[in-house]
Amino acid sequence: MAIDFKLFGIPIRIHWLFFLTGLLVWQGFRGPDVGAASLPIALLVVLQAVLMHELGHALVGRAFGLQPQIDLMLLMGQTSWRSGRELSPGRSMLVSFAGPLVGIVLGGIALALALTLGDPQAFAKSLEAGETPTLRQWALTTFVYVNLVWSFYNLVPVLPLDGGNILASFFQLFSREHGQRWARYVSLVFLAGLLALAVAIQAIFLAAFIVMFAFMNVQALRAERALRQSGVPVVRTAEDLLKLAYAALEKGDHATVSKAALVLSQHAGDTAARDEALHLLAWGRLLAGQPGQAREALDRLSGERDPDPALEGSVQLALGRTVEAVELFERALTAGPSEMVVKKWVEAVERSGSFRRAATLVNERRDLVGPKALSRLQASALQAGEHEAAFLLGALAFPIAHEPLTAFNAACALVRLGKLDEAARWLEKAHEVGFRDLGLLDREEDLDALRATSAWPELRARFES
Repeated sequence: MAIDFKLFGIPIRIHWLFFLTGLLVWQGFRGPDVGAASLPIALLVVLQAVLMHELGHALVGRAFGLQPQIDLMLLMGQTSWRSGRELSPGRSMLVSFAGPLVGIVLGGIALALALTLGDPQAFAKSLEAGETPTLRQWALTTFVYVNLVWSFYNLVPVLPLDGGNILASFFQLFSREHGQRWARYVSLVFLAGLLALAVAIQAIFLAAFIVMFAFMNVQALRAERALRQSGVPVVRTAEDLLKLAYAALEKGDHATVSKAALVLSQHAGDTAARDEALHLLAWGRLLAGQPGQAREALDRLSGERDPDPALEGSVQLALGRTVEAVELFERALTAGPSEMVVKKWVEAVERSGSFRRAATLVNERRDLVGPKALSRLQASALQAGEHEAAFLLGALAFPIAHEPLTAFNAACALVRLGKLDEAARWLEKAHEVGFRDLGLLDREEDLDALRATSAWPELRARFES
C-alpha cells in the first residue's frame, strides 16, 4: 500500500510505514502532552522535512542529467535514479550535499523566526518548570529540530548517510575503484567511537542505529570481498555488481543479493536497469523471509516490464495468497518450466486445493510437468478427497513412469467414485508393474467398497502370486 504522485515532474511514492516515523517523532517530542492536535502537525512536519530533503537530491541530480525517483519509507527517504549517466565524484558530492542543505536552509529560517518570536526561550523555560508548551511553541521547535538538526546529523561521515556518501565521493577523487571501500572503513571507525559515546551516556536508541549502520557497512564489505573472490577483482561497473548479485542468488546469499540490488537501484542508468535491480531486491527479501518487503519491491517496478511470474508467484505463496500463486506459477510453467517452478507450483496447488485446475492444465499440456510431481499431486488430491482429480493425475503420470503406487492410488480414487470395475483394472495394472504390498491392499479404507464385492477374493489372489 502506497501513495503515488509527482512533484516537479519527479515520481514520488510514500509507503504507509513512513507515517510511523511521524508517530515516533510525535511521541519523542512530548506530542501527547501538547494535545491530539499536535499529531497531524508532527506527521506533516516529518513529511515536509524528508520530502524536501529528497527533493534536494533529486533536483540537483536531474540538473546533472539523471532521472530521479523518490521513495519515503520507514525512518528514511531514498532517491534513486531511473536513468542517466554516471556522475563525476565532484558532482556526486553536490548531489549528496543538496539534501541536507535544504533542511539547513529551511530549519535556519524557522530558527530565526523562533528567535524573533522568543519561542525557544519560552519553550526551554516551560520545560524547566515542568510546564506544557503551547502548540505553536511545540510545532515551531519540532520544525527546527527535524529540518535543521536532522540535516546536521545526516552530514556525519558515516555510510549510508549523506556525509558518508560525500566522504566516499571525496575518496573517489583519488581512486574510483577503492573510494567506496575506504569510506566504509572510515565509517566503521567513526561508528565505533559513536557507539562508545552512546553506551556511556546510555542512549539506547542511538546505539541501536549505530549498530544497524555498522552492520550495513560490514555486509557491504563482505559483498565486495565475495565479488573479488568470485574472480572479478574490483566492482568497476554495474555489470560487475549484477554478476555478483546473481552468483549470490544461486547460493541463497540473501544479504549480498539485497545489498547489490539496492546499489544497482540507486545507480541504475535506465528504467530497465532499475527494474532488474528491483527484481533482484525482491528475490533477496524473499530469501530473507521478508515476503512483504519483496512485494513492496515488485510494486515499485516501472510498469514497462511485467514481474517475473515465478518470483511474483513465490512472493504470493509466501504471503499465503495461494490461489493467486497457482495462476502465476502456471504462467511460469508455460513460459518455460524449471525444477524450482514445478516444485513451487506443486506446493501452491496443494495449499490452495486447486487439484482439478492442475489436472486440467496438465491434461492440456502434458509436457509441462514430470511424473514425480504428478504422483505427489495425485496422493495429495486423494487425501483431500478430490477423487476425480486424483484419478486424472494418476492416469497422466502412470504411462510415463509406470509407478506401482500411482496405479494403486488411481484405483483408490476410482473406488471412491463408485467405478469398481475400472478400479479393479487399475489394481491389475499396479500388480503388473510390481505392486505386492498385501498389507496396504487389505487395510486401505479407500478400497472398502471393492473388498465387499464377490470379485475381490479372486483379484486379491493375483497379488499373492
